[in-house]
Amino acid sequence: MHPEDIKSSIRKTGTTASDVARGLGVSHQAVSYVVRGRHRSLRIARRICELTGLDPNVAWPGRYPELRIRPITPQSPHFQEVA
Repeated sequence: MHPEDIKSSIRKTGTTASDVARGLGVSHQAVSYVVRGRHRSLRIARRICELTGLDPNVAWPGRYPELRIRPITPQSPHFQEVA
C-alpha cells in the first residue's frame, strides 16, 4: 500500500500521525518512518492498524507477519491481537 494511502486512512479517522505519535510517546518522525516503510515498529504499526482497521499485510506486505488483529466485536472500533 502506498504511504499516502496509509496517511489518508489515519486522517479519515479524524486523527493525525502526530496524534498517533503523541499517544505512543514517540516522535512524529518515527510514525512517518513506519508509514513509509523505512523503519519497522510493531507497536506503531499495531496502533495504526487499530485506528484505521487496515490489515497489516495490506498496508505493509510481508513486513509484520506476527501482527494479526481482529475486531473485538463487529460493532466495536477497538481491536485485539490474535494469538
